[in-house]
Amino acid sequence: MTHPSSLIARHSPAALYLFLEAVRCWSAARRAGQPVLARLHARLGHHGWAQLLPAIDSLMALTETALGRRLATGRGPSLSEDENMLINLLQGRRIAPVVHACSDAVACAFCSAVRSVQILMDMELGRPGQRQAA
Repeated sequence: MTHPSSLIARHSPAALYLFLEAVRCWSAARRAGQPVLARLHARLGHHGWAQLLPAIDSLMALTETALGRRLATGRGPSLSEDENMLINLLQGRRIAPVVHACSDAVACAFCSAVRSVQILMDMELGRPGQRQAA
């Protein structure tokens, strides 16, 4: 069970900023043909996100599979539609139906990956005394 403070953990600006960093780092590593988990760990491991990184890797890969295309990323403070969708899903907000180019099984795996990242963020960032995201 998660601690009551975890209810806001993944809604914090710091957590969302780091999640956005993970999305952009993952996408850049994929485009460059570099090892994704190694790049994610180098970028975010020191923030206490080491256990989240494999789940984020899976979520990003399933996002591309579900969409049938590469993930679109923004620059600086400008978010892409894909980044907005992922952040809204992470925060548990309702979004418009996502047009997907995959099987129902992949769509189900994508939904499970979103939930896994939510749970892990709540567990890791919501623990009393745990080093916070920033």
